[in-house]
Amino acid sequence: MNKFSHLNIHSQYSISDGLVRLDELSSKAKDLNFESIAITDDSNLFGFVKFYKEMRDKGIKPICGVNFNSVKDISDNSESGKLTLYAKNFEGYRNLTKLVSKSHIEGRIRSIPHLKLEWLKDLNEGLILLSGDMEGHIADAILKNNFELAEARIDFFKKIFNEDFFIEISRLGREREEDYINIVSSMAAKAKIPLVATNQVRFMEEEEFEAHETRVCIQTGNVLSDPARKKNYLSTQYFKSTDEMFELFEDIPEALENSYLISQKCNLVIELGKYILPDFETPNGETEDDYLKKISIEGLHKIFGDEVKEDYFLRLDFELSVIQKMGYSGYFLIVADFVNWAKENDVPVGPGRGSGAGSLVAYAIGITGLDPIKYDLLFERFLNPDRISNPDFDIDFCKDGREKVIEYVTNKYGQDSVAQISTLGTMAARAVVRDVARAQGKSYSLADRLAKLIPFHPDMTLKTALQNKELKQAIKNDEDAEEIIEMSQKLEGLSRNVGKHAAGVVMAPSKITDFSALYLDEETGAVSTQYDMKDIELVGLQKFDFLGLKTLTIMKNALKLINQNRQTLKLEPINLDDLPLDDSKTYQLLQKGLTTAVFQLESRGIKEYIVKLKPNNFEDIITLIALYRPGPLEMNMVETYIERKHGREEFSYGDESVEKILDKTHGVIVYQEQVMQLAQEFSGFTLGEADILRRAMGKKIASEMEEQKEPFITGAIEKGKNKRFAEGLFDQIEKFAGYGFNRSHSAAYAFISYQTAWLKAHYPAEFMSAVLSSEMDDTDKIQMLLDDCKLLGLKVLPPDINSSFYEFRNIDNETLMYGLGAIKGVGKSAIESIIDNRTLKGNFKTLSDFSSRIDTEKVGKRALEPLIASGSMDSFQSSREEMFVNIESALKFARQVSEEKKSGIDDLFGDVELPNVVPITKAKTIEFDKSLGELNSLGFYFSCHPMDEYKWEIEQICPNRISSLNEDKNIQRCAGVITTKRTIQGRRGPVTFATLDDGTEKIEIILGSDVMQSMQVELNNKDIFIVDGKVTVDNSREVLYGLAKKIEVTNINTLENLRIRMVEKLRISLIESKKSNIESFKRLLDDLDTESSIGCPVELKYTSKKSEAEIEFDEDRRILLTNNTMKALLNTYGRDNLELMYHRR
Repeated sequence: MNKFSHLNIHSQYSISDGLVRLDELSSKAKDLNFESIAITDDSNLFGFVKFYKEMRDKGIKPICGVNFNSVKDISDNSESGKLTLYAKNFEGYRNLTKLVSKSHIEGRIRSIPHLKLEWLKDLNEGLILLSGDMEGHIADAILKNNFELAEARIDFFKKIFNEDFFIEISRLGREREEDYINIVSSMAAKAKIPLVATNQVRFMEEEEFEAHETRVCIQTGNVLSDPARKKNYLSTQYFKSTDEMFELFEDIPEALENSYLISQKCNLVIELGKYILPDFETPNGETEDDYLKKISIEGLHKIFGDEVKEDYFLRLDFELSVIQKMGYSGYFLIVADFVNWAKENDVPVGPGRGSGAGSLVAYAIGITGLDPIKYDLLFERFLNPDRISNPDFDIDFCKDGREKVIEYVTNKYGQDSVAQISTLGTMAARAVVRDVARAQGKSYSLADRLAKLIPFHPDMTLKTALQNKELKQAIKNDEDAEEIIEMSQKLEGLSRNVGKHAAGVVMAPSKITDFSALYLDEETGAVSTQYDMKDIELVGLQKFDFLGLKTLTIMKNALKLINQNRQTLKLEPINLDDLPLDDSKTYQLLQKGLTTAVFQLESRGIKEYIVKLKPNNFEDIITLIALYRPGPLEMNMVETYIERKHGREEFSYGDESVEKILDKTHGVIVYQEQVMQLAQEFSGFTLGEADILRRAMGKKIASEMEEQKEPFITGAIEKGKNKRFAEGLFDQIEKFAGYGFNRSHSAAYAFISYQTAWLKAHYPAEFMSAVLSSEMDDTDKIQMLLDDCKLLGLKVLPPDINSSFYEFRNIDNETLMYGLGAIKGVGKSAIESIIDNRTLKGNFKTLSDFSSRIDTEKVGKRALEPLIASGSMDSFQSSREEMFVNIESALKFARQVSEEKKSGIDDLFGDVELPNVVPITKAKTIEFDKSLGELNSLGFYFSCHPMDEYKWEIEQICPNRISSLNEDKNIQRCAGVITTKRTIQGRRGPVTFATLDDGTEKIEIILGSDVMQSMQVELNNKDIFIVDGKVTVDNSREVLYGLAKKIEVTNINTLENLRIRMVEKLRISLIESKKSNIESFKRLLDDLDTESSIGCPVELKYTSKKSEAEIEFDEDRRILLTNNTMKALLNTYGRDNLELMYHRR
């Protein structure tokens, strides 16, 4: 019987090419009776563990291989060629992971990993080498007719690999292929090197060739139809059967048999699922178990003093016994070590996250910050003694200090033993549609329209999206659209790029490369494992999650400001971990809904519930965080909790054991721990068994839940409970368990919520300074936070070159100074340079003084313009207009001073102040808009708003402010200025999304193509727009500082156009004593735009001591009420002497 193994296959994880999905590969390989196969992805092992598991599950031997780009010398890319290596055993696997790692970290050439041939001399044990067929080093020499070099290269590889070196041949239908096979066969025979035949498989079926070409074009950025595109693949590179291969190589059958010989040599076995941690070095050589017990007991005494209650020791002993039995003492010690190092080195750590907060041992040794007994948190939710489960502490660190902690563990356990974890980005539904359209050369607008018809959801697939009638219709009516979707379905889910896990870090007991190959991110220089989170744990490494939480950074910075002030007052510093949880001022702030920037409680939707709930204890906060999620919201569980808390809804527990557990939540099953406790108290489950019940209910698998129902009912009856009540309780638990939340997580996060609320209630200026400083890159958030400052009674002073710092700072308890770092276009180095100079030499007095002192390499025109526009230089006694005109001369002066300093001229005069030599010219050469300048430099209007000037007029036609708009089916009107806009291609034409700002709030306006076509003026940021449409409000938890309100526009116009059309009369009031007014009026009429057909009638109201008269002017003196006309009238007469009489419909 013919024996053959495919030894050159690129899978879906090959990144650069490869269409082979592992499930399809294993199924077809089994159907075709293959005993073994290899994947040899391009320079990586990303998919090997998944491949290994998949093949073993199907009874096929998995062979670990890698195709390499290789060179003689990395520095000059000399003698490049392909080769393939296979692991015969575990030693070979380790050498392969090392070679892959070196190619990524040391061998990048134009970003592509390369293997240096010299490395093979030291890392060849346990490896088999294939020569790389026509792309290899030997073929390169043969095809150049340099047979002597080809023989030398054969000799080079033979000396290293001996009988584990094979020469690869393939018959794919390439030019000069048979010439190469004939020549290399002779050379192989002469050198006694066996041939091996492969098919260089890149896809499963021949008809998938086009899909593979599309996949390659997506990676290379090429278009399929481009005649200049390099075509490296052929339709013959599919997964052929053994018979097809023997027919292809009937003249060289031994080349196929050798593939089977290689497969027999490869017997790699990897033990999956066995965890191996680094050894934790205890201080006095104790065992890890003994040391953990010792520091746990010491920790309890440190927290509670000498009077530790007996139930704490009982709980501690139980937890320690489970931890020791499962072999996780070292894990707890490692986590406690880096957590406590962080705390000792000014890196704030969160009180806990996830189920880990339920461990008393973790609390005692400093990993978590909540007493699990006090807050009724369960250890079994974290580690179940009745079921093998791995501990998983997710640790929140201050975002700015997270890297310091990772650096600490890297130094402690060794650079080669610590790495972050890679993730593979895939061709998701929306993205693959855009990618395919680009590769096919289809229009961007079509791709964009199709992509937007696919719902935006992380788990969305094209199969699900195609249930959308609009998408179906789009495909039905457009052949190009059909081609895009059809191809996208073939490529969906394939690996697209390499990323990094947001938090995961692994620590190995030896080198990481003993377990996984490494990947280098060239942009950041970060090294990560090639195995993803699941696979890295399968090969034995425990994942540690180092999460960066911005709120901890905010709290740290706020405390720094607070304690600096307290130190000057000789007061003790604030410690947020020691706060009383019954502070009335904190709960008053919560009850008012003033929770912007309060952790977890800042969305619009949750604010509404907070006001209704009126929380007055810590338990309310824990519960609200647990309930404010889609499932419980859909079930109206929040409303039920609120109504029962305030005694407006009657309910019954029905049993004392139920009341004991659900009393805190007024009979509502909120937490997963409550499900476990009900099973324990009501039906006699152990907490370990109860955790299995919780998991079954959480999965909502009917068969598993049915398995749990009988013991639950039986156990209840044995405890003397009523059977019917027990069945009803099980049904109730089953109904709500799927929505139950982890109480440990909710309690830990509620503690941070309380801490931030306390800071905001007691130290609003310092807290808001820290919050604003954390959001300096997001002007939308800055504006929302400034509005919140007003609600708190805080004044925020404008940016000032002589008073501001890089970040926001409070001057006193009621005043904040704007941070220069929040000004667009001014880099941090420029700001630091300015502040350093100010600190050294004092305040800047004039533009010329500033120019003489700045470093022009750091502070150029691009920095000066936004500094002036934002008002940061208003203290210079020159207008912004004047300073703008003088920027060039100021910088010229600055460069002159700099040159003079370099040449030593300034030494002649010492500290004598240079004269003000920058000529300040009057700003009549430019048109300067103060409010627009602030919008461009700050992202919003700060000291003035374009609406201010016309507020009196707008109120006549638009009484609503955006802040007062609520969702309504009726048409509503609002006014404002456009701050941002973008246009996309919708199914019925272009759709424009813009932001409208009226100074009280922003709203997103949505304009369809029909509205846009009817507009008389293009959207711009200078005009005031009056908008009519239907308002919707999104109060979902995702909307924090974003635009919750939207208006679908039915009509839009500028204030100027409406004024011209709708004002029936302009009345101007003049007083006799002010004769200059009368004269100026006559001159003004001559200068203003007059238009008899569309102009506005003018009425003069003249008042003297004796009489009052009204004069109406002739038709030919009608005034066209443009914005320029209004400005001239306002400048001349002032707001109080003008009256616009709008037509009332």
